[in-house]
Amino acid sequence: MRVVPFQTHADGCCLRGAQYLPDGSGPFPTAVLFHGFGATHVEFSSLFVALARRLASAGIAAIAYDRAGHGDSDGDFYDTSVSRDVRHAHDALATIAELDAVDAENLHLVGMSLGAVIASAVAAETDLPLRSLTMWSTAAVFADEIRGGTLQGRSLEPLDTQGYFDFLGMRLGPAMRDDALTFDVYGRAARYPGPVRLLHGTDDFVPVSYAERYLEIYGDRAGLIVVDGADHGWAQVPQRDILLSRTTEFIDDHTRRTETE
Repeated sequence: MRVVPFQTHADGCCLRGAQYLPDGSGPFPTAVLFHGFGATHVEFSSLFVALARRLASAGIAAIAYDRAGHGDSDGDFYDTSVSRDVRHAHDALATIAELDAVDAENLHLVGMSLGAVIASAVAAETDLPLRSLTMWSTAAVFADEIRGGTLQGRSLEPLDTQGYFDFLGMRLGPAMRDDALTFDVYGRAARYPGPVRLLHGTDDFVPVSYAERYLEIYGDRAGLIVVDGADHGWAQVPQRDILLSRTTEFIDDHTRRTETE
């Protein structure tokens, strides 16, 4: 696997990440990876890098980038909102589709946690011909939590009393809360017409019912794999191996192959 830098621009922000390319010459089928809230393009304990290696061994490239205010990208975490991230993702996907190494007719989206919510909205709204959508530990609960005045079980009152919410040592401003009040998680996702795989753990702090609701909107196009003992970050080896193998299998199964491949 070869790793080369990736960058694009959205709303004046430079979004930086990496392209993970198989050996040989492209263009390659490509999976675009959307990280979780407060994470970076490599994900917790390099989970996205592990996925990229498996995909590369199957001849599939991967591209991941830090969203605005995260990792190496421009912007301030304070200004984060899901709608802004969705808007930026459309710009990033347009750039990705034009890359020489990318087969724009063979694009797949993978999202982790809040990245899964973002990926589902992008999949429904893009004009690009996506071939699959994979959602890990989908954080569809975020809108209900915020409307109830909390985020991951903690009160959002500091937004009003001190002007920010302390999320893992980063200042989060009111844009996230204001946006969540009207963000329609399932409505924004519903128009995606392609195949979907959801993977969720029994020990995730996000109830599995939030993943199950996607089955109602996607119908027979979607399948849910519930992994016993897996937590939100897939921080155990056996469960992580299931996540990576079932994701690679799903993307590979929905990748169009030419007669020479």
